[in-house]
Amino acid sequence: MKYATNVQNGEEVIVTAIIDYGSLKPGAEEEYNVTIQTGHTALQVFTSIAELDLLNYSFGAYIRGVNGYSEQLPNYWGFYYFDFNTRTWAYSAIGVDQYRIEGESKIKLEYTG
Repeated sequence: MKYATNVQNGEEVIVTAIIDYGSLKPGAEEEYNVTIQTGHTALQVFTSIAELDLLNYSFGAYIRGVNGYSEQLPNYWGFYYFDFNTRTWAYSAIGVDQYRIEGESKIKLEYTG
């Protein structure tokens, strides 16, 4: 369950968006504060701060690369959200293009390798 404040759809909220390059760019992590309206998706947040290499499938968008750093199988770009209740990062069970921003949020793209 993701954390949501009591905001109405369409209100502006601040989202902390993190890009962690993992082994592709060791020690590199970028953090951005993005103002966006509730109801928008995590994909909209990430496309506002990074150049994404996307593949579109029937199940949704798949991120192959971020800012020119492409996946090298079996590693991949994973999408996570910060669970304010448990105070931990959680791997999202839904895709980055399906995850709706409902309030103040922290989201992350992390390279697994």
